[in-house]
This record gives sequence, C-alpha cells and structure tokens, in this order.
Amino acid sequence: MGKPPGVTASAIVAISLYVPLFSCASPEKGAIDSSSVSSPAIATPARPEPKPESKPSGSLEIYIDSVVPANPLVVSGRARTFENTVQVRARDAEGNIVAAEHVMSVGEMGHHNPYTAELWITRDPGPRLTVEAFEYSAKDGSVRSLTSKVVPYGVERMRLTLYLPVGNDCIQTRAFARVVPKSVGMARLLVEAVIAGPDGAEKAAGAVAPFPPGSDVNSVVLRDGALTVDFNERLRNVGGSCAATAIRHSVTRTLSQLPTVKRVIITAGGSDKLALQP
Repeated sequence: MGKPPGVTASAIVAISLYVPLFSCASPEKGAIDSSSVSSPAIATPARPEPKPESKPSGSLEIYIDSVVPANPLVVSGRARTFENTVQVRARDAEGNIVAAEHVMSVGEMGHHNPYTAELWITRDPGPRLTVEAFEYSAKDGSVRSLTSKVVPYGVERMRLTLYLPVGNDCIQTRAFARVVPKSVGMARLLVEAVIAGPDGAEKAAGAVAPFPPGSDVNSVVLRDGALTVDFNERLRNVGGSCAATAIRHSVTRTLSQLPTVKRVIITAGGSDKLALQP
C-alpha cells in the first residue's frame, strides 16, 4: 500500500507510536482490550508471606555434652526444663540403675542452661554405662525429655569393705567385701556406698539398708584426724532410735578403716546436735 500524498515517513512513525500510548492511557474509554495487549513493563514479584518461627529439626530440651568416665562419673550438658531441674542417672551394662542425682541448670529459665552432675558408682557396672538425663513432668510425674549416651567404662576396679546392719539388730554390723570402680575420694565413696545400701548378694546374706529414702551427702571433710560427714536434713529424723543407732554404727565402722581417720563426726544440715534424731 502506498503512503498518502503529502505525508512523510517520519510522520507515519510518530502517529503509529502516539495512538497506542494514548489509548493505553485511557482504558476506561474501551478503545483497546487490555487482555489482548502485552505490556512491556516488568511485573514486581510478589513478596512471600512470612512463616512463623519453629524449632529446628531435631531440637532437644536436654543435651548431654560430655561424660568423664571416672568415679565419680562427671556428666555435663545443657537443659531447658521446668524450674531448671535436671535428673541424671547411670545404668550398668545390664540396664540396672547404679547411680542417680538431681541437679539444677544455671541460668534464666526458658533457655538451654549448663548443668553438671557427679554420680558415684558404688558397685561394678561392667564394661559400659548408659547415662540418661531427663526431667519429671510437673503434671503427672512421668519421665519426659529423656536423652541418653552410652560410654565405655574402663575405670580400674578395687575391693572395699562395708559394714552394714544385719537383720533387725540395731547394733550388730557385718563386714561385706565389694568390688567397685577406684576413686581418689575414698572416704566419700565409702559413705556413698553405705547410703546406696546392700546389693543383691549382700541382701541374700542378711544385710539391710540403714538409711531412709531421700538420704544424701552434703560433704565429707577430714581435718586433724577428724572426719566430718555432713548429710542432708533428711538425716535429722530417721524414724526411731534403732534406725539412728544402725546408721551411726554402719558409718563409723566403715570409715574408721581409713588409716588417717581417728574420729568420725556425723552432722545433718550442718548440725551435729540435730543429726540422727529418733
């Protein structure tokens, strides 16, 4: 088709550019169906909707970071628990609980705070230990947030002697030999072993547990031949004069084996007068 007379080529180009621009600027007049026009403008990508924060996959409430295989067994980790309480225990190679401790993590609640527990192993656990850390549910007392770690336990063994009550006799104690993992804290190990009570073989031979449930050791201090054993306040009232006598005889005879011990002093919550009340 030829161009109209008197119209230059540049004018035709200008008109062809002007018409669509004018029509697009006034879509309400219906000059051009916008569905049939491809706009050269680049569309802005839609911003993704923010997602709520969630726990990292595999996140735990309690971690066991390290276990030092000694006696005591030293367990360190991090815990985010109710009131910062952490229960730590050790099972022997057959799955039996051989030691347990209640500790507190240090820090603000709601965070993974560090904790450390010392578990005294008072009987031979075999070639390995299973260490468990958990908390008790505040709702029903069930075990929750349980985590565990199996560690080899090649600590050198030694033989020690415990004096434990026999039968219903409040005064009589009998010597029982036992193989245990070696420790540099012999006095503390002996006390912990007496509190733990007799094992299966010792029970079969007539030995009984002199300590009431909840008994624990605060400290064992030797000074000038006098060994002071401070128990927790549970040992202020032990439920009768017979029980008090049996505990005193068992602890005193067991610790008096040590060559550096000349005298044994028993306290409870720091008080010797309140200790072992009937």
